[in-house]
Formats: sequence, C-alpha cells, structure tokens
Amino acid sequence: MTSSSGPMPPHDPSSEPSSGYGSAAGQSAGAPRNGLGIAALVVGVLAIVASITVVGGVVLGLIAIVLGFIGRSRAKKGQATNGGVALAGIITGAVGVVLSIVLVVAGAAIFFGSGGSDLVDCVNNANGNQTAIDQCNTQFQNRNGN
Repeated sequence: MTSSSGPMPPHDPSSEPSSGYGSAAGQSAGAPRNGLGIAALVVGVLAIVASITVVGGVVLGLIAIVLGFIGRSRAKKGQATNGGVALAGIITGAVGVVLSIVLVVAGAAIFFGSGGSDLVDCVNNANGNQTAIDQCNTQFQNRNGN
C-alpha cells in the first residue's frame, strides 16, 4: 500500500542536527575543552568548604585559581566556551584562600589575646616533661575560666 512518487533522495548526514558531543571515538578537533573551567569551579567551592581546615582552603584555593586562569586562557583562544565558569572558579578559589587566611589570623588573635603566649612559654620551659606540660594546660584553662 505504499505509493511512491519517485526515487528517494540520497541520505545527507550534514542535514541532521548535531548533538555537540563530538565523534564516537572521542572529541572532535573543534569540540570545546571545558573541563578545566568546570574543575576550577568545583575545586573553588571545595576550597571554601575546606577553609575551616586552613591548609585545605589555601591549597585547594590556589589549585582552583590556577585551573581557572588556564580555563580562561582557553576560552579567550576559542578552545573552550565556559570562560564564565572558569572565572567563577578563580573567584571561589580566591574566596577560599582569603577565608582561610582570615580564620588563621582570627584564631591567632583569640589564642594570643587569651594568654596563649604564656601557655607556649610554659610548655617550652617544661622541656618535654609531661607532668609540667599538663600543669601548664591546667593553669591556662583555669586562667580562662574553662
């Protein structure tokens, strides 16, 4: 029950919509390489979360900043399409680094403002004697009302 009005035209694959995922064997030469920008953003967010560990915030933040700058460079060259995501990675990485530094400074100010330098001196003068170190800790806690 088919009616044909003539021969079928040849199949033209270029007329099909592109999925944008490159070839089956991997990315094609023209496909954007957006991995570094995305990685910068993910690591930058992790840096903010890890800033309470101080070292984690600084290390992850610096990694995010480096990855973000590389991602921005690729976006400017036209090799990637996510320059904004890379910029967000730079910003979140910088926030993680700054937050870690602020937490270190605040913690040091609180510690030394409550007599922490006396505790450090006492422990240093104990010369490894655990009983003397315990006494230093007890004096520090009693002094600060703990």
